Amino acid sequence: MKFILCCFAVLWMTQYLYSFSTASLESELQTDLYDRIDVAVAITDLVANESVYTVGDDQAFIPASLTKLLLTGACLDYLSTSYRFKTKFYLDKLDVPTLYVKGSGDPNQTLEQFDLIAKALKKKNIVTLKSIVFDTSMIQLDPNSYGNSARYYYALGGALNFNYNQIQVMVDEGKKQLYVEPRSNFVELDVRSLRFLAPEKRGFPVISLQQRPSYDKYIIRGKVSKQDEAYTNLQLRVSRPTHFYASMLKQVLVDEGIKVREPLMFDWFSTRKKKRLTTLTSLPLGHYLEEMNQESSNMIASIILKLLGGLEYGEPGTQRKGLRLLKRFLHDKLALDTATFVLQDGSGLSRYNSLTADHMSRFLAYFYQKHPELLQSMFVDIRDSSDYDSVELPDRYQVYVKSGTLSKLGVNNLAGYVVDKTTESAYSFVILTKNNGTKKPAYKGTLSNPLLQQIIADIQRT
Repeated sequence: MKFILCCFAVLWMTQYLYSFSTASLESELQTDLYDRIDVAVAITDLVANESVYTVGDDQAFIPASLTKLLLTGACLDYLSTSYRFKTKFYLDKLDVPTLYVKGSGDPNQTLEQFDLIAKALKKKNIVTLKSIVFDTSMIQLDPNSYGNSARYYYALGGALNFNYNQIQVMVDEGKKQLYVEPRSNFVELDVRSLRFLAPEKRGFPVISLQQRPSYDKYIIRGKVSKQDEAYTNLQLRVSRPTHFYASMLKQVLVDEGIKVREPLMFDWFSTRKKKRLTTLTSLPLGHYLEEMNQESSNMIASIILKLLGGLEYGEPGTQRKGLRLLKRFLHDKLALDTATFVLQDGSGLSRYNSLTADHMSRFLAYFYQKHPELLQSMFVDIRDSSDYDSVELPDRYQVYVKSGTLSKLGVNNLAGYVVDKTTESAYSFVILTKNNGTKKPAYKGTLSNPLLQQIIADIQRT
């Protein structure tokens, strides 16, 4: 009897010693910072495969860019990371040929690649083209839902994309001028009344994008400095990706001495009676998935979603088809009832997306089991990002995160993993927030980082 009681006591003490304490986390949630803020938190012990803490995990929240994680899971389930986009170039058989370009969604073609087209034409002694035809039928172009906003994170995606459909405005401090990289005939800057500040100050210029028949006009007002360049205030989107692509390709060809006689055309074409000139092959899909998550690229997410839809349900690849495949993935692989969540896009920009902390917890457990080798590439190591400088992290821990922020809505989400290199224990965590009766914005990390700090502290005490 004494032996049995002794064993019971040892078992009870072991369970007590290794139970998960959430005292720090619960104390943080009671602070004024979370007054009139709805919060959901879910923590899972991935080794024991059990939930150790939840609050509000069945409440619906806006996932914001956490949506990109779900898209990543679906993409990895359907395609190899070695998949590559291929943009094919053809010529007809006329004496003065027309160049035909068929896009497939490569998010980032470059000037160097366009130089290869010029070299391929010159190799065939072609110095004059009748025209260039651009076929974008494989991937549907995103609609412009963002009006005159020039913000880079609203960049649209389609079948033909150059430089992520963005430009970078640069500040020449000496001449007090702005210029554009890459140099482009498609871009015009209106900088009347613009004031240049010292480089240590930020001007926060007001920039609007106006579409003209053959170019984009950027109206830049207020103040500007080199700091604005560094903080992405001057990283801007274009209004019409296909026309930007076409303008840049023609510009490169003309600079290389190849004339284009007639206006450019945008239409579907058949490859019959045409000869392949060359094919531009993209970087591997794994590269773009990493960039989508590490840089939170909405444009790449949009393209990958439509690519999946087109491959599964037929061309053209559309958002609707992609969402159909994404929902099927969540149902089949995570056993999620499709009636319990709402997805309107693959990037997380939509305020109408809706899911729970439990949904995200299930995904993180699935991803950890299925793709443990991808934690470092698909998530951000907080030691490598200044966004998490305020978080104190013991040497024994690795923390990988993905954030999701819609500041004006109080959405400041964070999800990821805490891995103990010494004990090999691993936890997933989900933090979701939203405003509840307040219009106070929640900038990246303001709500999620303090909670992450307390989650780490509680894990450390376990």
